Amino acid sequence: MMLYKNTTETSATSVNFWRKLGRYTIMALLLCRIDGAVSAVADAIERPAIKSHLVEHSVLMAASYAGDHLIAVGERGLILRSDDEGKSWQQQPSPVSVTLTGVDFSDEKIGYAIGHGGIVLRTTNGGAEWKVLLDGRTLAQNLLQQAEASKDEEAIYQAKLLVSDGPDKPFLDMLLLGPDHLIVVGAYGLALETKDGGKTWGSWMGRIQNYFGFHLYSIRKQADRILIAGEQGFIALSKDNGQTFDILDTPYEGSFFTAQLSGKSTLVLAGLRGNTFVSNNNGDVWESIKNPINASIFASFMNGNGQVIMANQAGILLGLTENRLVPLTRKRLPPLNNMLEKANGSVLALSINGPVSIDVGDLK
Repeated sequence: MMLYKNTTETSATSVNFWRKLGRYTIMALLLCRIDGAVSAVADAIERPAIKSHLVEHSVLMAASYAGDHLIAVGERGLILRSDDEGKSWQQQPSPVSVTLTGVDFSDEKIGYAIGHGGIVLRTTNGGAEWKVLLDGRTLAQNLLQQAEASKDEEAIYQAKLLVSDGPDKPFLDMLLLGPDHLIVVGAYGLALETKDGGKTWGSWMGRIQNYFGFHLYSIRKQADRILIAGEQGFIALSKDNGQTFDILDTPYEGSFFTAQLSGKSTLVLAGLRGNTFVSNNNGDVWESIKNPINASIFASFMNGNGQVIMANQAGILLGLTENRLVPLTRKRLPPLNNMLEKANGSVLALSINGPVSIDVGDLK
């Protein structure tokens, strides 16, 4: 067992240094962008998804319950529905063709989906129809208007860069807190909140000290704590429902793709090459978790028994037991992007080859 002490200190001088360096980094990225790729994304956010007969074998990224049926989303704007716990799927109309990365429902009717191109979709009829609430163009213009109203020169500068970039930045995770309350995070430090069902959006970027603009891959909430995990070991923790965030030092400089919260002070991080860490004191000290499989972990959830279950690129489910990860599946599945615990305790895994249901009997 290896323990790592958090010794991060942030001074006003260092904050200004990272802010300036982050600005130059973003400028370099702007100069290096590929206009053709931006145009392709811009076209896809306006083009409805194409009807396909191969949806059950397509790349899927996330799933959620909408009442007693399942909704899954994935590449090319795919939205699927299952009324039999994942045994069969039917494609639903989608207003976009960009990859959708997340989906969640507050009840059987109202749900949201997020994706590439700064897309946020909303449904009010259980996923039968979806409306675009936000895209990358509208997002950039909104942020610029807010920045100009605040007269914050730094915020204005960054917002103008977003406008110039075009709608090329994906949302990567979401936190749904009610029918009208949604928080989304994504590439280059994007972090936004709506409390009125997408009519207006407020930025969280000013309260998260992400001066390099690291990608934000995961957001989780437990009681008053909100944990955001991202690129190059970036971790932000709030203990006051997201009003303020502390940037935590971690012993790993690679990306964390998923995170979990439990108890009053436990944090779990997992990501690139299977690196996994646990802290039982809100990030002051970290313990490295033994993992027998050197494959990136993209998803996790906490089951009904309080155990953290993870899915990796090697197509294996892993269970966190004390200070190690234990394989739970007997056979290797296709590379896994995400998963959902089903009502009967089994697992719906979202893979590069479609959805895979894993019965309780298939778990050791």
